[in-house]
Amino acid sequence: MKVICLIEISSCLVKHTEVTQKYISELTELKKSKDYMQPDKTYFCISYFFLRLFSLPDCH
Repeated sequence: MKVICLIEISSCLVKHTEVTQKYISELTELKKSKDYMQPDKTYFCISYFFLRLFSLPDCH
């Protein structure tokens, strides 16, 4: 039982890491573009990241 739980936690952490890396790369791309100066787009990017982060099914 503990092994299964640890596997699920590990899987969840891997998914969080993948989402975080994707977010960082998207934010980097956004900084390179002129759209970075538009707060709406930056806010959308950050909101999307948190939405993805909290909606991972394995973490609940």
